[in-house]
Amino acid sequence: MIALWWAAAAVVAPAAPAAEAPSLAAWHGSWAGDGEAFGRPATATLDIAPGEGGATTLTYRLRIAGAPPVAYSAEASYAFDAKGRVRGKWTDSYGRTRAVVGGINAAKWWTHWGSADVEIGRSTYVLEEGGRLVVSDSILQDDGSWRVFAMLRYTRTNR
Repeated sequence: MIALWWAAAAVVAPAAPAAEAPSLAAWHGSWAGDGEAFGRPATATLDIAPGEGGATTLTYRLRIAGAPPVAYSAEASYAFDAKGRVRGKWTDSYGRTRAVVGGINAAKWWTHWGSADVEIGRSTYVLEEGGRLVVSDSILQDDGSWRVFAMLRYTRTNR
């Protein structure tokens, strides 16, 4: 009789609430930043916005000071797969297109990109208290360590 009671209770018990789908919405907005890229002073803008079908789009513009000055840009699109992983594509002003994979954990969004025959990189987007965004880009070294080649701190210019 007790076993039947527990079986009935399990059938009528409310289901656990569904987990909230991952989202990059906290990063959406226009951002302006400065820092260093390739050992030189740099400024950049990021426009991160909702895209079609729940995707997130990113437009990146980087200017590196010095002689000669460097201008670089890229556009990307990111979406979550069924397992909650970030998947996307990054296309830059040099004509390169890279597949990206990554994830999100609280205030940190990260992507890995590239391939072993060229280079493997990692980008992290960390939301700090006070509304700042720190973006760090690294390249995988032969010894397994990561070498940071760019780090910029951004302030939101609008939402």
